[in-house]
Amino acid sequence: MKKTFRRAFIEITNGCNLACGFCAASARPRRDMTVEEFENAAGQAGRLAEVVSLHLLGEPLTHERFPEILAACSRLGLKLNLVTNGVLLDRRQELLFGAPCLRQVSVSLHALACLPAQRRGAVLNAAADFARAKPPGLVVGFRLRAAPGDAAARVMAKELAEAFGKQAPEASGHLKLAEGVFLNFGALFAWPGGPGGTGKKACLGLRHHFGILSDGRVVPCCADFDGAMALGNVNERPLAEILGGAAAEELKARLAGRLPMPAHCSSCGFAPPDA
Repeated sequence: MKKTFRRAFIEITNGCNLACGFCAASARPRRDMTVEEFENAAGQAGRLAEVVSLHLLGEPLTHERFPEILAACSRLGLKLNLVTNGVLLDRRQELLFGAPCLRQVSVSLHALACLPAQRRGAVLNAAADFARAKPPGLVVGFRLRAAPGDAAARVMAKELAEAFGKQAPEASGHLKLAEGVFLNFGALFAWPGGPGGTGKKACLGLRHHFGILSDGRVVPCCADFDGAMALGNVNERPLAEILGGAAAEELKARLAGRLPMPAHCSSCGFAPPDA
């Protein structure tokens, strides 16, 4: 039976081991989900969404109980995507390759721009080695968002493509590096909540996906990094009740363009994934 949502984003931690200039500046203190909180959230999310993605803010691999989180995903029978900056991939390789739940690893290469060139190159090489060693069926996607003319981004794209015997795209594009390994090269986007507007008319939030912050608050999308439009808390109310409530239905209609777009979203430049 087809589930209501394509993807559920769960933030197991909002802490990170990098200070990426592109990332949103959150006002929240660091918080890690407990394993029990995660099992509660993920168990409910898995009944509503086809895929659970460890993503919002933060670096999931820094969670001190990440092996238990991963084991819970396998125990719950989830299809799991991991979004990471790639710095810790080599240390977690054996664990990740042995997880039956893991379907995709998405590496956000733009996060590496804050590293010195030599360190950045070492992480990039280790990530390429990870992708070459992956088991069949696991997808590795390298994401690179950068401003036009960003020299560091061009170097990363070039070096990664060459590691697979390919030529990097000149601009935004999608490149297959190997079987189940891809590079997606695109532009930066504006985070929501800022000044001005982009003329955005609609979004797939609450139709294609939803998110759960590390404190349990349920948000409409992965860009609502501080819970500005939180609908409730999965630690306090059932997730299906929160997402099926009147507030969620109204917000979904606004995000779909059937009612005026929320002011918080008007400045968001994120292009949502296809449904």
